Amino acid sequence: MRQRKETVTALLFLLAMGAALVWLAFPFLTGDSALRTALGALRRDPASFPAFVSEAEGDLNDDLDRAHGFIQLYGGFQRLTGRRVLEDVDQSARVVKLSDGALNFSYPHAEPLDTAPLAEAVEDLSDALAAEGISLLYAAAPQKLQQGREAELLPPGIHDYANDNADRLLAALRDHGTDTLDLRPLFDGRSDYEDLFFRTDHHWKPEAAFLAWQELARVLDADYGISTEPSRTDEGSYDKTVYEDIFLGSQGKRTGSLYAGVDSITEYVPRFDTDFTYSSASFQAPRTGPFGTSLLFPERVAERDWFNGNPYTLYAGGDYALATIDNGLHPNGKKILLLRESFSCALTPFLALSCDQLTTVDLRQFQGDLMATIRDVDPDLVVVLYCVSSLGNSALFSFGQGTS
Repeated sequence: MRQRKETVTALLFLLAMGAALVWLAFPFLTGDSALRTALGALRRDPASFPAFVSEAEGDLNDDLDRAHGFIQLYGGFQRLTGRRVLEDVDQSARVVKLSDGALNFSYPHAEPLDTAPLAEAVEDLSDALAAEGISLLYAAAPQKLQQGREAELLPPGIHDYANDNADRLLAALRDHGTDTLDLRPLFDGRSDYEDLFFRTDHHWKPEAAFLAWQELARVLDADYGISTEPSRTDEGSYDKTVYEDIFLGSQGKRTGSLYAGVDSITEYVPRFDTDFTYSSASFQAPRTGPFGTSLLFPERVAERDWFNGNPYTLYAGGDYALATIDNGLHPNGKKILLLRESFSCALTPFLALSCDQLTTVDLRQFQGDLMATIRDVDPDLVVVLYCVSSLGNSALFSFGQGTS
């Protein structure tokens, strides 16, 4: 039986490699090849050799990666053989398949983090803000690996410490007296936990971001006097459009659609009146108008492009160093500054409904003086919202000298 299984596996491998070779050679043999076209131009004009050399690598890559066929074939073969740990060029963050069929990143040399420096950085920021009369709330967003189920979900021998790291960080912050909001218990009690995250991407879905915002809005009202009109946090107040099979996430782009499928994404558009101005140095001009065209980017789901598109950025557009959202309907005159990473893309448009002005800062991109920026904005509250899997990125905790 074992010998038969190994024979079948070998045959499948040979078939896959044969198909890959045909796929790779097809454009060159048929003439539909960027490199072949360039060679023809070189024969006609030998003086164009320097230009040929400078462009040859790109032309060859275009031919080899034609429609990303090699990635598709590779992923399809890995699925046929049942492989759950994929080996590819980037070994610093391998893609693994969880027991529920979703993909996840795995870091081969991961170890428990020393979270003391992270806690100290947040505590220093909290103290500096308190001296300015500004409150700080540190919020922890859940990751795809549900707390307590890591060993069950991950392939044998693979470990993840993100939830444990977050537990220690939150405990230290609470001991210091820093306000915290752990969003994980809100998710852990749900039977649809895995459905709140994309199968081929590391981010949560808009449905999860909306759920997190509902809880955050409750805390903002109860603890900071920043109230949100109840109808805003009611899912029934939104029209929803589902874009089916449109998203191949950061993990799926490395495995192809044949390995774990593709994702859909839901667009929330309020039925109530909204009026926003979304400004950033990254924009050619401010985006103005209702929620659906100012805070959402419909062009990101206008066509299906699995390998080059990023439908997740339908919400808020992407990771900008500094951006400001002004709510033209002035719900309560309050201002929030959000220290964010990519999980906040899906949350930002909803949070903007809770305040008069929302300023977002991504410290991975931001090059300015954070405390000077905060003083200029003069927010009522600074919210730090990071996924528990982001704690290893030290840039997110580089709050600057002004906090000490």
